[in-house]
Amino acid sequence: CDNIRATEQSADGIVVNTFEELEAEYVKEYRRAKGDKVWCIGPISTCNKLNTDKVERCRGENGSTVNDYEQYLKWLDSWEPGSVICSCLGSICDLATWQLLELGLGLEASSQPFIWVIRGGERSQEGVSAGVPLVTCPLYAEQFYNEKLVMQVLGIGVSVGIEAAVTWGLEDKSGLVIKREKVKEAIEKLMDRGKQGEKRRNRARQLGEITNRAIGVGGSSHRNIEMLIEFVIQKTRGQ
Repeated sequence: CDNIRATEQSADGIVVNTFEELEAEYVKEYRRAKGDKVWCIGPISTCNKLNTDKVERCRGENGSTVNDYEQYLKWLDSWEPGSVICSCLGSICDLATWQLLELGLGLEASSQPFIWVIRGGERSQEGVSAGVPLVTCPLYAEQFYNEKLVMQVLGIGVSVGIEAAVTWGLEDKSGLVIKREKVKEAIEKLMDRGKQGEKRRNRARQLGEITNRAIGVGGSSHRNIEMLIEFVIQKTRGQ
């Protein structure tokens, strides 16, 4: 931790994989603390526009092939838009088998079609970028802050109800964290067609549109990339 802090203090600036509109107050205060040398250039997951690029990214994460990708799309297209659940606990998920079983049984009990990704990255941000509401299931460290952002600030999430963090490396000794009935309840609430459900979906769609504007020409992330490049050029010339 001391080495990380020392490196951060000596850095010329900080590049963040987010966009200003998503975390406006945080970005404002971070820049105030760091002297404006903070560039929000994300979400970088949206840079893959072509299907071939997306396949390459998936191959890097889990060894998927072009044929696999096409099969996924074919299966997804067989369902009504907005009806499929994508379940993923992130790249550092290391839950015990019996905990994953609880999650799987909860997904099955919801009676919703689902894709289950055992490991993957940046799923909260990718969900925001895609314009869909989220079921939150924090397990470690700052994930609980991410849950508060998604639920209390953005208003697009439903919690599974995790109350305590799992100790890294001791996942199999943490007791029953994920409960199948809570997973089922959260999914049902997320997919609810009532007023609150529609409010979440509308807000999620708005955020998806904001994301696209941020990464487009003239958007906040696009401008930040330009400013970052200019800063590097000026810094290099100054040396």
